[in-house]
Amino acid sequence: MPCTLWKYWRLVMILVMLVVCAAASAQTAPSDTPQGSARFLVYFDEFSAFLSDEAKTIIADAAKRARESGARRIVVQARASATGTAETNKYLAQTRSSIVTDQLEADGIERTIIRQEPIGQTGSSDPSVYNRRVDIILEP
Repeated sequence: MPCTLWKYWRLVMILVMLVVCAAASAQTAPSDTPQGSARFLVYFDEFSAFLSDEAKTIIADAAKRARESGARRIVVQARASATGTAETNKYLAQTRSSIVTDQLEADGIERTIIRQEPIGQTGSSDPSVYNRRVDIILEP
């Protein structure tokens, strides 16, 4: 019986460590935004470039903030999780980047100030939503 309790205790500790590590990385990962910039994150379903209503709202908020702050450049960084082939994920990132750029333009942003950076595959084979995103970075 004590051996069984030890196994459960060990499993619980491993799970707690995984949750703590995931939370820490989720909070610190987007901090590479240059000083004075704002970052908006748009998440996608696996193998999808479809903009949900929530994604459209985030993009509209980014466009509004860009206009209000007089942003001189908007960087659109697109990522895909490492599920699938690197070539497919690069294409998916390019597609996500284009779709977000098109939506920014539809929301009143001049296409000339938008720079697309389709990064492609990031992370491990973990298909977590964190790696399936587009970062919209407003630069002053």
